[in-house]
Amino acid sequence: AAASAGIYLNRGYIDPGLAMPVMLGVLAGSLMGTRVLVTARTRLLRLVFGAVILVLGIEMIVNGVAGRF
Repeated sequence: AAASAGIYLNRGYIDPGLAMPVMLGVLAGSLMGTRVLVTARTRLLRLVFGAVILVLGIEMIVNGVAGRF
């Protein structure tokens, strides 16, 4: 993955100013997520995941009705 990312970066397909903060956020989120996963209860994780999916679904419906795809 790193080799292909380097090729895309050299060709100008990746914006380094945007990619670096995204990469740091993914790294921080994955490290925090592994720590939370070990201590969190399954029921709580299911409720949070369900709430996120519900909100995203409502947003998609609202955008579809408004004509913003």
